[in-house]
Amino acid sequence: MSVLISLSPNTELDDIALSLRVLFSPWKWKYRQPIEKTCRTLSKKLNGQQVILTSSGRSALHTALKATGIRKKDEVIVQAFTCSTVPSAVKWVGAKPVFADIDLQTYNLDPVSVRDRITEKTRAIIIQHTFGIPAPIEELLQLARIYNLIVIEDCAHCLGATYRNQPLGTFGDIAIFSFGRDKTISSVHGGAISSKDVSLIKEARRVQTSLPLPPATWVAQQLLHPILMFLITNTYYFFSLGKAFLVLAQKIHLLSKAVTVKERYGAMPSMASWQASPALAILLENQLNKLDRYSKRRKKIASQYFQELHQGTPRPLLHSQPSWLRFPISVANPDKAILSAKKQNIMLGDWYSAPVFPGNPSIFSYHAGSCPRAEYASAHILNLPTYPKMSGHQIKQVIASIKEQKIIDK
Repeated sequence: MSVLISLSPNTELDDIALSLRVLFSPWKWKYRQPIEKTCRTLSKKLNGQQVILTSSGRSALHTALKATGIRKKDEVIVQAFTCSTVPSAVKWVGAKPVFADIDLQTYNLDPVSVRDRITEKTRAIIIQHTFGIPAPIEELLQLARIYNLIVIEDCAHCLGATYRNQPLGTFGDIAIFSFGRDKTISSVHGGAISSKDVSLIKEARRVQTSLPLPPATWVAQQLLHPILMFLITNTYYFFSLGKAFLVLAQKIHLLSKAVTVKERYGAMPSMASWQASPALAILLENQLNKLDRYSKRRKKIASQYFQELHQGTPRPLLHSQPSWLRFPISVANPDKAILSAKKQNIMLGDWYSAPVFPGNPSIFSYHAGSCPRAEYASAHILNLPTYPKMSGHQIKQVIASIKEQKIIDK
């Protein structure tokens, strides 16, 4: 069996069956009950904070920025070594993303670099918990209090992670989550906003309810994703049949791409302008019920990587329990490692092979040389898979592939 890091890694047989049932029940696609139910389930995972579902993680971040009053000429500190959707969302509200450097042990914001970027125009900090590894939340919250800044937690990678036994996403003023096809849990597309601040939730809800529901053709396309991906992933390396089918399915729009072409140039995708889909909320509810099992499995896989790969591995903060969406290691030549593993039917990841990825970092206001540690990480990063369906044999395959290449960065 192939090791595939990003092609619908969480999907199980019950998810496929559920997608089929929902696909052939289009009269349910506009009912609000699934959204309300899923919000309650997610709220229980976040210490009872109020929750709003959105069409995607980028829509959640865009709405959160609007709800917190970020506007034109404001500055928002974000980390380099991030997805381009983060600075894009800042630009969509007319504000300016200001990039701070990272700590190479956690791949998260360095508080000293954040402090150095704060100006009289700074209004907020977006705290990203990269790969599900908790950021230095206490130090960053202290900076926010000193300078009266809004804290937005970017929890796209970290549902299920904790710091001092408190769920990530419950520390800042507002938090956003992503349930894309390769996140901790997945509804193919989807996101959420959470906050303990009633006024922020009220404003976020006002922004979201002003948006239309996604078109039925798009919803059908997403519901097809788990079904078609089951066929693709099981034949991906069989004479490249699965790979060819993936390309064809995307070309004829049976499947959508995770990131649109115009997003690579900073433009807002259509999905960011829609409400959450009730149909996809049904898929999300099913995945939420698996979160504890998935989290335990990911942590066990990460512990095996730590035991076998002693150098180049991350060093999470004391008192933190990462969710390990992916397991990052620093290697001398990531491209060589990915190519070599691919020959063994092992697909590894390259989040983030540029300080702002995907796309050209300069498009998103990143200036080369401004965050040297993020640039170093981008040149040496390799992601190992931690998805729950990985077998013990597959984990050993990944470890053996890395060891035999002797490429771990010291």
